[in-house]
Amino acid sequence: MTIIQFLSAFGFGAIITALVQSWLSYKSDIAKRNFQEKKEAYIGLLDAYHKAAVENSNVAAKNFAFWQMRCDLVAPKKVRDAIQEIVDTNDDKEKRYIAHEKLKNVLRKDLSVNSGL
Repeated sequence: MTIIQFLSAFGFGAIITALVQSWLSYKSDIAKRNFQEKKEAYIGLLDAYHKAAVENSNVAAKNFAFWQMRCDLVAPKKVRDAIQEIVDTNDDKEKRYIAHEKLKNVLRKDLSVNSGL
């Protein structure tokens, strides 16, 4: 069967529709995977952030660094910068609060989560 006969038998429009649907499905799968990766990294980071604040131990600090590195792999620059601000403001409570709020806002925005406003 030649290409012309194949296109005639199945209809050119049906083939185009199938290709477009396949491409859209692929894009949707990629978006879902990226969201899941970010969500897991951010939840791990926030859990490690909490443990580092509560436990104040070397193990907790290393766990936070691990999750920070994981976020470096999947997060956009604004999120990475906000995480670094958390690290940089460790000894300044006022700046830490500001960095904490900034981190929440950029995570919400990156995950497209309603900020409640």
